[in-house]
Amino acid sequence: AFAASSAFAAPSGTMGPRNPPASAGEEAPDAAFLVGGQQVQLKTYQGHPLMVWEVATWCGSCKAGLKAFARHQALIDKSDIKIVVLRDYKNGGYPGITIDKFAAQAAPTLLKDKHFVFGNASKALDAAYNPHHYVDIYHLVTPSGQIATTSSAPSATFGRIEAFIKTGIK
Repeated sequence: AFAASSAFAAPSGTMGPRNPPASAGEEAPDAAFLVGGQQVQLKTYQGHPLMVWEVATWCGSCKAGLKAFARHQALIDKSDIKIVVLRDYKNGGYPGITIDKFAAQAAPTLLKDKHFVFGNASKALDAAYNPHHYVDIYHLVTPSGQIATTSSAPSATFGRIEAFIKTGIK
């Protein structure tokens, strides 16, 4: 069950959480994001393991993260996980390319993979999942809608993601 979102904060310009918030076990907030101009609610993915990852399209660790996912695509394709990759609201405060161009440059095979959804974070989603406006932050959400982990830099923390994925492989 996803909770309503309402938290707000000013941008910090920090890459990612050094000591992520202790959000494990909390109910994941529901919020909307945009895919191809259409609004989608995160609760759409309830019942599936979920990764909500906010990135900036100028961020080097974000690009490395996409490449890490491409290297581990076979593992992901055996699972039921949905990986929602969202361009940060206002792209971390700097101009940059679209999320689709970013993915096409870093890991084009992910654009056609049913496990990946690429879009843009709304102001409400950013406030709920990224109130400190980090440019690289992700949350792993259980099928029941509980936050399991909050971290950043998937290329450096893929072991956490892999363990989360493997718990859901049948």
